[in-house]
Amino acid sequence: MTINQAPMLTKLLVRSFPIHEDREISDIESRLMHLGFIHGEIIRVTRKAPLFKEPILVEVRGRMVALSAEEAGLVLVEVLK
Repeated sequence: MTINQAPMLTKLLVRSFPIHEDREISDIESRLMHLGFIHGEIIRVTRKAPLFKEPILVEVRGRMVALSAEEAGLVLVEVLK
């Protein structure tokens, strides 16, 4: 699942970005990695806007980061139990 599909207030483990071997990392993917959305990082979705589900507020490395639906749809995560 991706961040925008994940349940709120649940610990999530960042797995990866979708791999596209025929292209370089996009500017958005690079920005997300610089913000801490890297493989193995634990994050938590804290809020989603009510109407269009955008922006999505995510806690990563003790900071709150607002993501657009497009950005949140790039990061694959799994729910930690």
